[in-house]
Amino acid sequence: MDFSEILAIWRGETRRALKSGRVLVLLILFVLFVALSLTIVGGLQYQANAQLEQQAAQAGADLAQASGQLAEQKKGFLKFFVTDDEQMLDSLAVIPLVLLVVFKLTLRFLPLFIALMGFDQLSGEVGPKSIRYLVVRVKRSSIIVGKLLSQMTIFSLLLTLCTVLMVLVARFLNADFPASEVAWWTLKLILSSFVLSLAYLSLTALFSALTRQGSVSLVLNIIALFVIWFVALVAGFYRFPGEELSGSALAMLKSESPLAYLRYLSVWHFGDDLLHPKWARAVPAALAHVGYGLIFLGLAQLAVRRRDL
Repeated sequence: MDFSEILAIWRGETRRALKSGRVLVLLILFVLFVALSLTIVGGLQYQANAQLEQQAAQAGADLAQASGQLAEQKKGFLKFFVTDDEQMLDSLAVIPLVLLVVFKLTLRFLPLFIALMGFDQLSGEVGPKSIRYLVVRVKRSSIIVGKLLSQMTIFSLLLTLCTVLMVLVARFLNADFPASEVAWWTLKLILSSFVLSLAYLSLTALFSALTRQGSVSLVLNIIALFVIWFVALVAGFYRFPGEELSGSALAMLKSESPLAYLRYLSVWHFGDDLLHPKWARAVPAALAHVGYGLIFLGLAQLAVRRRDL
């Protein structure tokens, strides 16, 4: 692997992507999506906080006690809609609800946004055969890696910008969000979103390497995303054979079945554990995303090497 070739491809692709009208429009749309989500969820939380203060003042109750009740309601919401893991719940309870909801919502749309942004990174050059000017000068593997690193660079900047925006709004709406927690969770959210994007960036590169038309690459990519999501969804309806119930209402609805093991075939399943407070859960989840990314990248390399460009 020639690092000078990869660096040259990365530099050229990053410069071209930042000058591309389509990429800039998609970047702006993603930022607007985050801003709109923050406005809606933040507005709802602001009204809830104002109503809580008003009710506490009318009833002559202690605001701290009312806030404690709100915290319990928040924990119940997280337990039903997010996770029933007690350690995870205690960790997420520190985050303002507006930050958690918007961040989770952003991550749900992130794979689709990656597909829309990078579906033609290779197929857009293979179709018109302009890639031939590259393959006679640099290795095919350098082209794949250089283009992937360019996509990673753009997404790193985008995710950092959006995450900082989320945290600042959450801090503004929640004065009790400690500064030490703000710094820690900003770093943790940025790292987890970047690790999560690795697998989907490589998946997009794979389908772009398999086809000659960008439209076909995009359709196949979206289908693959739905398959990944569907496998994780179906497997999540079941418990592992012999697994003990956690006592939550969500777990009580699940029956035992070997189908539960299908969740390990979907990278989507490992996304939530990236925020787990225990390293024994967070590190394997990160390694799973990196592993899936390397598999997709290896298949993309194989596809480019064997096809006639």
